[in-house]
Amino acid sequence: MMRRLFSRREKQHHVIALIAFACGIFGLLQETDAATPFFLRPNNSKKEAIADIPFNRLDVAAKQKVNSVVENTSVFKRMTPQIIDCDPRYYMFLIRHPEVIVSIWQMMDATDMRVTRQGPLEFKADDGEGTVGTLEFLYGDQKVHILYGQGAYTGSLTKRPIRADCLLVLHSDFTTDKTGRPFVRAQLDMFVDVKNVGVDLIARTFQHMIGNTTDLNFAETAHFVTKLSRTTEENGPGVQHLALRLSEINEPTRREFARHAGAVYQKAQNRYSKQPEQRSEETARSVSLRTTDANPEAANTTVSN
Repeated sequence: MMRRLFSRREKQHHVIALIAFACGIFGLLQETDAATPFFLRPNNSKKEAIADIPFNRLDVAAKQKVNSVVENTSVFKRMTPQIIDCDPRYYMFLIRHPEVIVSIWQMMDATDMRVTRQGPLEFKADDGEGTVGTLEFLYGDQKVHILYGQGAYTGSLTKRPIRADCLLVLHSDFTTDKTGRPFVRAQLDMFVDVKNVGVDLIARTFQHMIGNTTDLNFAETAHFVTKLSRTTEENGPGVQHLALRLSEINEPTRREFARHAGAVYQKAQNRYSKQPEQRSEETARSVSLRTTDANPEAANTTVSN
């Protein structure tokens, strides 16, 4: 099962789970020294991204953190949208528990990163190579999740720590194919405020690294979630056994992961028993997707600090 989830080639590209992805941005700062805004997409994309932030749903503290990055953005990137083949409830669980995917990667010896939950909405992350950071969910509902991160790199590559704040805004639209199979369209906007830096290397370094690497990491992470979901549909008991072996996360989260895996597996078995021909279809590659209202099966809880 492990081989099916993660090929050797893919290990080179994954940075972290869909939301804890922020730490990968801090890791890129190891090779960067820059100061002025450098936008990787036209400025109108940044304006659209800001307009899509639900400021009216944020409390005062969250608004201050969002504005502190948005108003001092050094780098902005709107990722290529990804279609993820995943049960809505499973997707929401994985989004809100990034330590689960990171723990799977640790078990597969695919990453040295550690993500530790510090509270209901806070995490600490360490890439094992000098980059440490904190991550915090500022807001989350069915359609949008906002994550704020602060990180720093200290090591032989620089004489002083390189610090940055990061804001990630993940938009999720639940879609279906012609058979009613659920998919998720994920769109990630990234704002980075690089601290105490000069302009010379950003033009040479960030354009290639951020423009290509972040898009690749986001796409690879989305692909991994799809593979995990499909593996769960086909071998739910195996994934449940895996869940209970993830010693890096707390027991309630392990059990919740196992419960979601069991539900996804049972739902798939019920679907296949009614339409057995679907088992062999590669639906994610062939179907025409249509965006619908948020799937009523998705968790409708809101998280906020």
